[in-house]
Amino acid sequence: MFSKELYQTHLKTKFLGHGMKYLSQTNSTNEDAWACFQDDSPEGTLFITDDQQKGKGRRENKWISTKGKSLTFSILLRPEMKLEKLGLLPLLTGVSIVQGIQSAASIQAGLKWPNDIMLHGKKMGGILIESKPGQNGLGVVVGVGLNINESEQDILDSIRNQATSLAIFSHKLYSRELILSAILNEFENLYQNQLDNIIPLWHEYCIHRDTFVTFHSENHRQRGIFQGINSLGHAEITINGKTESFSAGMMTV
Repeated sequence: MFSKELYQTHLKTKFLGHGMKYLSQTNSTNEDAWACFQDDSPEGTLFITDDQQKGKGRRENKWISTKGKSLTFSILLRPEMKLEKLGLLPLLTGVSIVQGIQSAASIQAGLKWPNDIMLHGKKMGGILIESKPGQNGLGVVVGVGLNINESEQDILDSIRNQATSLAIFSHKLYSRELILSAILNEFENLYQNQLDNIIPLWHEYCIHRDTFVTFHSENHRQRGIFQGINSLGHAEITINGKTESFSAGMMTV
């Protein structure tokens, strides 16, 4: 079971993650966060579970987690920023996760645009960010799913070649509480102080910059060289000698 006391001992934030709603089991921490958004829960409220039954990924995909082994949580934000800046939040979240894992577990993960956390060429986590207007302004829910202590047997056969966990990678078990507190410590600093510097930080951890990628957008599939991301967080890919920008899509490397 997740230890609230251990988590709080290592949390160094001013506001992020101090308000905490823990459920031993829930359908989706993102759904829990939205329910509390309507009740005016404060910015930075954390929603976490040991057993997420119906986790959501991008493009209506499901996020499969393992009871007591995954780290599945959501953060409620009420950002005061221009709408075009919202595209930076997935990048900020990714950087905070990579830096938090490095701090807590001494493992260097990487990032794949737009929202995948990668480890040794395999996916170990994902980010789902949703936004909607409310009576008191814009609400944003940052949903995160990370494979921490899963074994090979915990990973579905269909994705075993593409997915991993910290434990599979290092043959060690980790404290989910320490990793979560480290991620939130990094997140708050980036959110409050370094939003304008997030692009170069994200590039530091990108695993596929200046390499060939296959990009899927709507019904099209194109092959090109990933150049990086622009000031809005859009992917820039050179296809047939011309660099194009994409705000959304799926990429394989």
